[in-house]
Amino acid sequence: MKNLFQRTVTGGLFGIMVYGTLFAGKLTFFIFYLVLMVFALLEFYSHKDNTGLRVQKFVSLAASVMLFAFAFGYASGALSPKWFSLLLLFPPFMMIRELYRRDENSFAGLAAAFYGVIYIAVPLSLMNFLVFPGRIYDGYYPGLLAGILILIMVNDTAGYLVGVPFGRNRLFESISPKKSWEGTVGGVVCVIVAGFFMNHLFPLLSRIDWIMVAAAAAVFGIYGDLAESQLKRRLGIKDSGRLLPGHGGILDRIDAWLFVIPAVWVYINFIS
Repeated sequence: MKNLFQRTVTGGLFGIMVYGTLFAGKLTFFIFYLVLMVFALLEFYSHKDNTGLRVQKFVSLAASVMLFAFAFGYASGALSPKWFSLLLLFPPFMMIRELYRRDENSFAGLAAAFYGVIYIAVPLSLMNFLVFPGRIYDGYYPGLLAGILILIMVNDTAGYLVGVPFGRNRLFESISPKKSWEGTVGGVVCVIVAGFFMNHLFPLLSRIDWIMVAAAAAVFGIYGDLAESQLKRRLGIKDSGRLLPGHGGILDRIDAWLFVIPAVWVYINFIS
């Protein structure tokens, strides 16, 4: 009961920050979600001691910050795409730097550094193209990303509320012992229903498109959660961090985002 209360309070405060900064304007969106990405990356790279790898953390963070900033600038129309070419300098620079570090596990360390950028920074940077959906809306439109995040939250919350009292059959016991088929089905049903009505809140997409987005949130959200659970199990940790009491770390809260956002972005690009 205490854990449920803690989860509810923390989740509520986190939700206020997530949606409040989103609707407050493009500047608050940029600052908050950039900081969110940095904290997620810091959590990811903080567990390098569990692997014994020497990871170029600060270089990876710099590349990620530049990626997010360039994506925001390009999506908003403030920067030309040529700025993205600067990011091409990071891989050779990191590999050259490894030559002087003389680390026997340099390849694995580089792989971990690049993985953090691909796993966290790339999906979160795509959010800039969802709040500036140039092909279907001219200007800053927070409703599209807000709707996606609401659907992810519905899937996660409904899965938890159904799975805790009724969960009997394990979905993927070797990776996530607490996740059940009952909770998964409950989450999928609720998120599809939510998608059915989402176009009333955010009419930029049609009802059928919101239902498809809801389906993506359900399927990719489940796999995003399982992927992070597998990562934590391999690292021998329970939570990615302690920043959010009752939930763990930032990565524990946004693991579904990292799979759902790219999937939805691809879908919207094809239907736009």
